[in-house]
Amino acid sequence: MKTSKLKLHLIGGARPNFIKIAPLLKLLDKNKNFETTFVNTGQHYNNKLYDKILDDLGLRLPDINLNARSSSSNAQFSKIMSRYEKYINKNTPDLVIVFGDVNSTLATALTAKKMGIKIAHVEAGLRCYDDCLPEEINRRLTDSISDYYFIPTRNEEKNLRRENIKKNIFFVGNIMVDSLKLILKKNQNFKVNFQKFGLITLHRPENVDYKKNLLQIIEKIEEISKTIALVFPIHPRTKKSLERFKLLKKLNSIKNLKLYESFGYHRFLMYLNKSQLIITDSGGVQEESTFLGIPCFTLRKNTERPITISDGTNCLVNVTNVVNKVKKVKKKKVKIEKWDGQTANRIEIILEKIQKCDFQRYLF
Repeated sequence: MKTSKLKLHLIGGARPNFIKIAPLLKLLDKNKNFETTFVNTGQHYNNKLYDKILDDLGLRLPDINLNARSSSSNAQFSKIMSRYEKYINKNTPDLVIVFGDVNSTLATALTAKKMGIKIAHVEAGLRCYDDCLPEEINRRLTDSISDYYFIPTRNEEKNLRRENIKKNIFFVGNIMVDSLKLILKKNQNFKVNFQKFGLITLHRPENVDYKKNLLQIIEKIEEISKTIALVFPIHPRTKKSLERFKLLKKLNSIKNLKLYESFGYHRFLMYLNKSQLIITDSGGVQEESTFLGIPCFTLRKNTERPITISDGTNCLVNVTNVVNKVKKVKKKKVKIEKWDGQTANRIEIILEKIQKCDFQRYLF
């Protein structure tokens, strides 16, 4: 008896989602076992955060854009859920695949769950157990209602089991590495205008939304710039804060610091790969720098990616110790299990097994 196609919705809304979606969507679009729909919630609507990322990744246009732009998280959740519900009523999937831990991840997962649709979570099980971070709330709640869990390292299985999640956990590796390797392979001759430099990325509210904190960081950047040139592509959120607090002039006055508008994903990776170190508050950059062997100094109290510290190049820092930590910088080679560019292939194989069974009644 011929098995019908499995109807899939792949959900994206923010730049990190699209990076993880790209390698899997390309495989599933070619696979005759699936009817694949690419849904963009419209969470990120800045051109540099959306249009450029599609081009950098060679990612096709979404089948639907929910255009859920909003000024607050709660309003954004409401728009995503109501608009996605209307879309599901017209285009009902068998399985919704969500990625990461942004608002779109949880909002669409909740909508699907309420409508009796199964959920697969790519990058499941990440934990820092700090509810001050909105991403932590999003990923824990998403995992609590998911049916299938695709995890990047073995650590995440331990986290899920502590929360009494014991079935359908699949160790597939880090799908971000799939995209990273493809971009690096295509751009081996990319050149930057600096021989030795450090890279900076900052965007988290605790670092950029408060004048005192942002000023302290700028002062440390100035101190570090005396020993190494620094490149700082400024995130739109950070730029707004710099302008609001009238700190842009002070930042511009630092002699050994080069400021840029926010980089696209391709350009950012090229600079990261050529850098001596990176100072960041991003989650994904901790993984990217670890894979590339670039020393990473994460300006946060905690991380949901502890393997980047235990087995990688990452180090948690604060404004008090960042200067001294950076002085001890050393590059090193890193190899982490299943961070090999084959994660999307592993997920595809598992989805094929799901498709071949009686999907509505059967779980592994």
